[in-house]
Amino acid sequence: MTTPTHSGPGQLARPEHSADPTEGNARLTALTGVLLLVLFAAEIVTEILGVRNVLTAHVVIGYLLAPPVLVKLGSTGWRMAKYYRGDPDYRRRGAPPTYLRVLGPVIVVLTVALVGSGILTYNGPHSLHTLALDVHKVTFYLWLVAVVAHVVPHFLDAVGQAAADLLGRAGVRVPGAAARRALVLGALVLGALLAIALSGHAGSYLALFPKHH
Repeated sequence: MTTPTHSGPGQLARPEHSADPTEGNARLTALTGVLLLVLFAAEIVTEILGVRNVLTAHVVIGYLLAPPVLVKLGSTGWRMAKYYRGDPDYRRRGAPPTYLRVLGPVIVVLTVALVGSGILTYNGPHSLHTLALDVHKVTFYLWLVAVVAHVVPHFLDAVGQAAADLLGRAGVRVPGAAARRALVLGALVLGALLAIALSGHAGSYLALFPKHH
């Protein structure tokens, strides 16, 4: 006999051992999120060392994280779309806390602006360089504050879900783990290909823009 999971008033409980399609989405979001935390932490290290001193590393990491950012936006956007369209499983799971629902769109805008302005700074038209660099600098600090506020409340849970998907521990397996790992790895490989193709002119960039720091 299965034990029903907890559900709110008026909601049908899901048996404990039946498949919950929202779990796969949560695992993908967690796995991608943890990867992005590692990559963004590496970017912060390049900021501490001085971007111009390690410009190639800074740019390579920036391209590495661009495709995983799109995967993360897709997984979180999917959850919210399903929830607000009234999908029973996502309704049963519930929406994130109010402050995270407010903070989430802010982080989306800041992340897109941060990554986009970084790419535009390094590979965009020279006429837009100063504007793109200024946006990149300002956005970075705003993004850092927002992400810290977003990550701290559920960091351990995200790491636990990501580890469960990577390690496939008995008792916590969710169908589709191999596909999720392949999707995240594919995004990382795509980022690596972008980095190889587009990050190789640090020397000429520094010569062209010697006054920017």
